[in-house]
Amino acid sequence: MLTSEQLNHFRSLLERERAEIQSRLAARSRELEETLPREEDIREEGDEAKIVTDLEPVLAESELDRDTLEKIERALRRIEEGTYGVSEVSGKPIPLERLEAVPWATTLVDEQPPEPS
Repeated sequence: MLTSEQLNHFRSLLERERAEIQSRLAARSRELEETLPREEDIREEGDEAKIVTDLEPVLAESELDRDTLEKIERALRRIEEGTYGVSEVSGKPIPLERLEAVPWATTLVDEQPPEPS
């Protein structure tokens, strides 16, 4: 069981990471608004295809950030519910080292599902 001091530490880590991600998402959104041509300015299908291709990495980064943000929100809820730091799979405590590396972790490392190949 984590102490209140440890919980406060992880809450701060999570809140700081949440703020950084929200800032990145907002900056990307502003950048897209400023750089994307208006629909009526697109003359050919090739132009549209190039825009979509150019946007794929930015959209992928934003999707990853939104996914991480969701995990952070869930971790903050778990702190409030008193279940933070406990594996959702086995009920065992998640090591502090893992929580330091991935504060939104919900399982032990060996409980992770295998990566799709």
